Amino acid sequence: MTMTLGSFPRLLEPGIRSIFGASYKEHPLYSTRIFETRNSTKNAETSVQITGMGLARRKESGAEITMDNAKQGYSNRVVHTTWALGYRITEEAREDNQYKETIGKLTPMLARSMRTTKEIVGHNLLNRAFNGSYTFGDGVALCSNAHPTEAGNQSNVAAIAADISDAALRAIYYQARQAKDDKGLPIDVSLKNIIAPITKELEIKEILKSSKLVNTNYNNINVWNDGLIKGVICTPYLTSASAWFVQTDVSDGLIMYKRKGLVIDVDTDFLTKDVVVTARERYSHTCNDWRAIYGNAGV
Repeated sequence: MTMTLGSFPRLLEPGIRSIFGASYKEHPLYSTRIFETRNSTKNAETSVQITGMGLARRKESGAEITMDNAKQGYSNRVVHTTWALGYRITEEAREDNQYKETIGKLTPMLARSMRTTKEIVGHNLLNRAFNGSYTFGDGVALCSNAHPTEAGNQSNVAAIAADISDAALRAIYYQARQAKDDKGLPIDVSLKNIIAPITKELEIKEILKSSKLVNTNYNNINVWNDGLIKGVICTPYLTSASAWFVQTDVSDGLIMYKRKGLVIDVDTDFLTKDVVVTARERYSHTCNDWRAIYGNAGV
C-alpha cells in the first residue's frame, strides 16, 4: 500500500486552518512495569523448574535417615516473534504537500503503532489468563485452580469471582500470603502491584487511600495504608472490564524477552523514488512461575 497524491488530497491546497489527529498524548508504558525485561541472543528461551525437598522425617535411634531429592519439574519455552510495520509515500505526494510538517509526523505515528502493539501483545497474557486454551509450562492456564505440583493441585485464582473491593482484595491477599512451593512448603510472598482495567482506577484509590475502612460506618483503620501493596497499574489494554490481578514479588514470573529492539529504517526506491520507512522489533512475553500473579475473573 502506497501513499499517493490521492491519500492527502486536501493537503495539496493552501489555506487549511489546522491539521489534527496525527499526534496525541500517549499512555505511559505499562508493560515495562508489569514485565521484567531480559535480553536474549537466541531464537527462543527455555526455563526449567527445579523442585525442592519436602519436610524432614523423624529419625528413630539406629534408623537410617530418610532421603529426599530435588529434581527437574516442568519446562517453559517461548519463541520470539518479529513484529513489523511500515509505510511508502511517493515522491509527488511529498513534493506537492503544502504542509511539510505533516510528512514529518508519519514516522512518530509508526513508532506509536509499534509501542501500542507491544503493550497489547504483553497484556494478552493477562487477557487470556483464565482461558485454558492458552497454557504455559505446567499445562494449565496462567490463572488456574489446578496448577499441578508434587503436593497436589494449587491455585492462583480467587475462589469467589468478584469485582474489586476491600473484601475481595483481602481474600486474594491471604491466598497469596499462604502460597506454597512445589513440595507444599510455605513460602513468603508479598504483594507488589494491583493490575486492573482503567475503569477501576477510582475504586482502587478509594480502597487503598481512604483513611478509614472504605464504604462502612465503622471506625476501623484502613490496613492498605500501611503499604501492603506497593503499586497500582490501571491500564487500558485489559479487555475485560471486570477481571483484575495482584502481582507478587515471586521471581521468574512475568518476563519480556527482548531479542531485537525497535529499528526504524528509511530508504528510497531507486526506480520510483518512493520513500519507504519500516519499523521492526522482536520480542516475546511469558510467565515461568505462576505464583507471580493471582487473578480474579470478576463478575
